[in-house]
Amino acid sequence: WTIMATLGVVMVAIFLHIRFALYKRFSRAVAASEWAAGGAAMAQIRTWVSINLGLGVLILLVTLMPWTS
Repeated sequence: WTIMATLGVVMVAIFLHIRFALYKRFSRAVAASEWAAGGAAMAQIRTWVSINLGLGVLILLVTLMPWTS
């Protein structure tokens, strides 16, 4: 349970970082037609979303392990 809660908090922190830092950087780059900077921001967003997805899968694996019963 503790592992799930901790990873859930980490996932929320990653989401907040994506939403309020990386997405803002991406939006500013697109508004200024700085496509290279927008592409770099999108690559960072994609990386962090992949990490978050991996953590979600890890949480599922932890909850489905036989020792959790």
